Amino acid sequence: MKTFIPNLYIGLGSAVYALIKVDGQLHELESIKARNVLIEEPHGELAMQSFQLREHYQTPVEEAYNFAMRCFASHSKDLDDSTREYFIKLMTDIAQADERVSGKETEFIRRFRRDIRKV
Repeated sequence: MKTFIPNLYIGLGSAVYALIKVDGQLHELESIKARNVLIEEPHGELAMQSFQLREHYQTPVEEAYNFAMRCFASHSKDLDDSTREYFIKLMTDIAQADERVSGKETEFIRRFRRDIRKV
């Protein structure tokens, strides 16, 4: 990853929230895994704060997702291929945290992969 861009991590936190909420419920194991993954990131505290704000306000999935994509798009020059692939890997790892990836989560990951590669 290149230089630290706060908005990329704020977007990541919002995208992670949307992922674990996409099947209609916030699974505790996924939420814990998401928090653990985000907090381990070099600048994960920003992603974690974004995630927690979404969780606290029960933001609708599409709103959280669209916000994340706007964050990525507005800093697309800083979002290199390795960062994109890394974010996709994080999302996949979080989805697999509880060992039961729903169809909606699988479709969400596909959509995220496609959309983040376009920005």
